[in-house]
Amino acid sequence: MSGATGTSTAGVVLLWTFIVLPAVAGAALCLVGRRADRPAPAVSVTAAALALGAAIAVAVLRPQTAVPFLPGADFGLAVDALSAVVVVTVAAVTLLVLLFATADIDDRPARFHGLMLLFAAAVGITATATTLPALLFSWEIMGATSFALIGYWWREPDRVSAGTTAFLTTRTADLGLYLAAGAALAGGSSLVLADLPGAADPGGTS
Repeated sequence: MSGATGTSTAGVVLLWTFIVLPAVAGAALCLVGRRADRPAPAVSVTAAALALGAAIAVAVLRPQTAVPFLPGADFGLAVDALSAVVVVTVAAVTLLVLLFATADIDDRPARFHGLMLLFAAAVGITATATTLPALLFSWEIMGATSFALIGYWWREPDRVSAGTTAFLTTRTADLGLYLAAGAALAGGSSLVLADLPGAADPGGTS
C-alpha cells in the first residue's frame, strides 16, 4: 500500500513481529495438537497481546519493508493511514476472541487457538501487503483458516455445511482477484499493488 512514511529499523521489526509472532505461535499450537491443549490459552493470549502492542506501534510509525519472495517479486508490507486502523482493529478483536475462548472452548483448544492466530496473521498480511505475491499468499491462508474455524465443530453437520458454503463462496469471489493477477503477469506489469492502476492496457497500443 502506498503512503507508508516510516522505515526505521524499530518500525520494521515491530511490523514483522505483528505478523510473525501470531503466525509462529499459531502454527506451533496446531502442529503440537492435543499435547498443547493446557498451555494453549496462555500462549495464544500472550501472543495476541504482544501483537496488539506491535500493531499500535506500527500504526504510529508507519513502517514499510520488503524481502525477496519469488523471482522478480518481493514480499512487501507497509502500513499507511487505512491499514493503520485495520491492523489495530484486527489485533484487538483477535485478543478479545481468544480471551473469550479461554473459558468457552474446551474441545481441542490448542487447535482453535492456533487457527485463530494463523487467521489473524493472514489478515494482517492482507491489510499491509504491497505486492501481489504477498496479497495472494495471505489471501489463501486466510481463506483456509476461516473455513477451518467456521467448520471447527465438524461433528455437527450444519457447522460443516456452513464452512463449506463459506469456502465455495470465497473461491468463487477469488476468481476476479486471480484474473487480475494473471492479467498483470501477462502484461508484464509491476507486481507492486500501487503501480497497477497506472499499468498499460494490454490491448492498447504501446
